[in-house]
Amino acid sequence: MTTVFTQLRRKVPVLVLLIGALELPFLLSSQQESLLTRALIFAMMAASLDLAYGQAGLYSLGHAALAGVGGYTAGLLMVRYGHESFWYLIVAAALASALASLVFALVSLRARGLYFILVTLALGQMVSNLAQQWDFLKTAQAEAVTGIYIPSLGLGEDWHSGTLYQFVLVLTVLGLFTIQRIIGSPLGLAFRGSRDNEVRMEALGYDVWRYRVVAIVLSGTLSGVCGALFAFQSGLISPTNIGVATSGLLVLMAIIGGSGTRYGAFIGGILVTLLQFYANQWSMERAPMIIGGLFIVTALLLRFRPKVAGALRSLTRGRVSHAVA
Repeated sequence: MTTVFTQLRRKVPVLVLLIGALELPFLLSSQQESLLTRALIFAMMAASLDLAYGQAGLYSLGHAALAGVGGYTAGLLMVRYGHESFWYLIVAAALASALASLVFALVSLRARGLYFILVTLALGQMVSNLAQQWDFLKTAQAEAVTGIYIPSLGLGEDWHSGTLYQFVLVLTVLGLFTIQRIIGSPLGLAFRGSRDNEVRMEALGYDVWRYRVVAIVLSGTLSGVCGALFAFQSGLISPTNIGVATSGLLVLMAIIGGSGTRYGAFIGGILVTLLQFYANQWSMERAPMIIGGLFIVTALLLRFRPKVAGALRSLTRGRVSHAVA
């Protein structure tokens, strides 16, 4: 009985936070609602990256391209072929991203370390260049797929910025729950084991290469769903949304929030998205310099992360914990 009460008490703050988040549309303007929706999408994208980056130790610089596959798939099916069902489009985006992730995995996992990063960088740039050069991936004389709108759920919904935010929030909670279930499962333990000690895992009988393929495919599939949501919310998907710069931004989100932690990448995604928006509002010319400076500072301070985590543990008497094995 005491255990059940303790578990319920731990969940109360989370429930209060979710209820408060659902009520935000009553307090914010439509522009702020759209900004928060964008922040949730990118935060979920960063969390999906961290499934491979932080949990399995696969440092990819082509993750935005996998999100782009989902976004382009959903956008083209809607604009060119007239499909309006959200469920059809989101499943198609997930399947297309899963297939692209499998191709990425089969090619990139032939390399190790720095060479793996360079291969993912090249693959991501290839996808971006394909979107830029192939006329089939362009509409309305634009260098992008335009004319995308929010699809129908079949429930008689009335879409506006507030309801879209609430819907994306629900999907984000489901996505985070899925990621946490993976992290806490034997599969997640195998991911971290292959990251920390590949030789020992193989000696224990684990097929490390196969687990790494699964990590990339799961990460890319979730990212593809986020890419489709981004296309629905933005009304378009373009090569600039899926290039190396966006992939680097996702890595920055994961690092700032704490790569390999339970919710660090998600929190980092929200912070970086908000910072980028307000930096652009302040000065379009100086915004890249601000984000770049943040990246440099984060990289320089990364080696002090264990000391900071130890200090937090001592202050909270060991209640701060990371989802690393």
